[in-house]
Amino acid sequence: MYLFTRLATLRGNERRAMTWAVEMTVYVNAHSDHNVALWRSDFGYPVGTVAWSAWVPSQDSLNTGFARLADDDGYFDMVDKGQEFMTDPPNDLFRQVVHGEPGGTPPAAGSVTTVTTAVVGNGQYVEATAWGIEMAELVEQVTSLPTMFLLDSYGTFGQVTWLSGAPNQATADAAGEAINVNPDYLKRLSDVGDLFVPGSGVRRSVTRIA
Repeated sequence: MYLFTRLATLRGNERRAMTWAVEMTVYVNAHSDHNVALWRSDFGYPVGTVAWSAWVPSQDSLNTGFARLADDDGYFDMVDKGQEFMTDPPNDLFRQVVHGEPGGTPPAAGSVTTVTTAVVGNGQYVEATAWGIEMAELVEQVTSLPTMFLLDSYGTFGQVTWLSGAPNQATADAAGEAINVNPDYLKRLSDVGDLFVPGSGVRRSVTRIA
């Protein structure tokens, strides 16, 4: 299973920009074969960042599912409308799930996902992947929240991602407090050694809005 994500940072009037982002999500879902979710960045990304995401079995199925949009004038009208809000071209990400899986029911609006990324050190891919899976399992054990470990297929070489989902912000807060004082979690962080490039770890938070 793979996760496709399109990141864009929107500028200007937030209400109008987010309204356009929701309208784009609705249009794409009605005119493609994918179920796209829209997420608003809360922390860690530039202010105004949104993310459209979809789960797919392969890159080929991703392209096939969006194929109808290539000749859809309405879609390109929506793209043109969105240029008012774009600061830079969007950035597409494609990640392979190594541990965990998306739930049978898509997360509802208001759901919160913590996104943690790091870059594996040279020659440490086997060990870092094993450590990443163990950390995902530990987070699940401590927080009772589903946590996935993914390998980024494109972009920064060797980047990996952890996704931990909560049904709302209060649950995400409680999970963060629990994991940050858990001795096993802290010990594993201390023991990470040179598995990852120093300073490459980043943690972000997003909330589903459509």
